[in-house]
This record gives sequence, C-alpha cells and structure tokens, in this order.
Amino acid sequence: MAKIYFIDTNNYSLKELNINSLPAYRRDKIERLAHDGDKLKSACAGLMVKKFFGDKEIKLNEYGKPYIENGKRFNLSHSGDYVVLALSEFEVGCDVEVTRDADYKRLGKIVFHENELKKLDETEDKKAYFFKLWTSKEAFIKCLGEGFHFNTSGLDLSELPDKLSLGGRTFFFKEYMQKGAVIMLCTEDKILPPEIKEIKL
Repeated sequence: MAKIYFIDTNNYSLKELNINSLPAYRRDKIERLAHDGDKLKSACAGLMVKKFFGDKEIKLNEYGKPYIENGKRFNLSHSGDYVVLALSEFEVGCDVEVTRDADYKRLGKIVFHENELKKLDETEDKKAYFFKLWTSKEAFIKCLGEGFHFNTSGLDLSELPDKLSLGGRTFFFKEYMQKGAVIMLCTEDKILPPEIKEIKL
C-alpha cells in the first residue's frame, strides 16, 4: 500500500534540527537557499527521507527525480508550511499547494488542456477545481518522473479522474485536505491510504 505523510514546519526551527546528520548534497542545498523558511522546509524534507531510508544513497534520474537503487519509490513536495512525502513499492508522485485567490485562468493556460480551461470557466467553485486539477497534474508528472518534459497541456484531466490509463500504465489519484492546503497523491499502486498522517522528526 502507498503511504503519505506530512510535516507542519511551524513545529520546528532550524536551530533544533540535526542538519549535520544530513548528507552533504542536502546540507549544501540548504546553505544555498536565501530564506530561512526555505532552509527549514529543505531541512525537514531531508530529515523525512532520512527517517525512512537512513543513510541510503539518493540518486537522480535523467530528469532530476530522486530515487534509491533497489528501494521503495518516494516523492517530496512542499508549499507554505507543509512538507509532504509519499512512499510506495510502485512509481509515485505527490503535490501540495496552499490554496489562495489568484487569476486561475491565466495560471491554467500554462499547463491546462483546452477542455480543462473550458471546465474551469464553467465551474462555480473555481478555486477548488483549479487546485485539485493543478495538484493532479503535478503529482502525475512527478509520478512519471519526467518533470515538465511531459506535455501537460496535451493531457486532459478535466473530469478529475480517480484513475487514468495511459501508455499501458494505470495511475491512481487521491486527494487529501490539510488546513488550507490541497495534497494530491498519484501512484501506480492500487491501494491508497485513506488519510494522510503527520509525522514527527
């Protein structure tokens, strides 16, 4: 069964986290970030991975998606105060977005299919539709592992499916709500967790 976890970074500070226990590449990444909030999220992400995988070597595929050789698949996402980690024996992607008011149509034109833009126009609750669709697309392409090399505007998820078959593969979606944020899981694992769990570092 796939699993999904989150951390609320409001519960931590950079000073109390054991950043020195992280691998050099993660410490370097934290150091390069300009804002303390971003440093904190990156540190929490690194410590989440360490909690589940210990000191196993993290590698990157040709598109930059992290993975562990002969290990469980995992994916990270962060937005606002949240860091999310998804785990599975199968390919997996996740996305978290703190909901906010915005020009949804302008943003949607970047990655949405024409049918999705039409549905956005017709939908009464544009915020809810936009963020569910946006996180679905993001989680899906992260599950594929190709990043934005995949043509997202060519993929029609306007009906917000729970399951998608593409290229001989089947992907399953599940949405979770967490204090003003939308969290989406996409995986080839048929068994999805009923809820997202908060973990402590």
